[in-house]
Amino acid sequence: MATLQLKTREDMSSAGTRRLRRSGVLPMALIAKGGVTQKVQADRTEIRSLFSDITGVAIFEVKVDDAKATRVMMKDVQRDPVSRQVTHMTVMEITDEDVVKVFVPVVVSGTPVAVTKRMATLMVPMNQLEIKAKVKDLPDVIAVDAANMGQNDKIVVGDLKMGDKIEFLNSDATVLASTKQLRGMSSLDSGEAAEGEEVEGEATAEGGEEAEAEAAAAE
Repeated sequence: MATLQLKTREDMSSAGTRRLRRSGVLPMALIAKGGVTQKVQADRTEIRSLFSDITGVAIFEVKVDDAKATRVMMKDVQRDPVSRQVTHMTVMEITDEDVVKVFVPVVVSGTPVAVTKRMATLMVPMNQLEIKAKVKDLPDVIAVDAANMGQNDKIVVGDLKMGDKIEFLNSDATVLASTKQLRGMSSLDSGEAAEGEEVEGEATAEGGEEAEAEAAAAE
């Protein structure tokens, strides 16, 4: 597991915090076990490198000054309202047995047949779900397989099977993926039926022409 080097933040004034940001350092807060909060700081480049390798829930190790490394989870991120640049980050010390509430990415894979045939479109309205679980049971992502979806079909939170160690905090009716029939397109079932009817009609017409020809020859 990657480790982020932190330093104790000595100047906690507003002016000192602004100087840190201008010099490429991110002000941070570390919430230790027992609720004690320590003001720390980290190099932005190192943070960027760390998060480029993290998928799913942001869990990593930090080392403050020369202390022993400890495992943490990102608790809060503050951003500039205009530039959207991160201005402050809070991390929380955790253990495997801690029960936490986190947002986990939703990853939808597979393509329904109706979408492949360009008869429907696949919509994914949710990119993350909030769950409650022990740290050791947290999944990296919530995987949703859309390959077997029908036309005008949907997959909701209640359809997920992830065992009893994970509690979904979203409603069971929350839609994760849905297919919508494109305007002017018939359904797959009706399309197959129409093809069958057309073939049967052609066979009847051909039979009728043969019967008329035989009758004319007999006369």
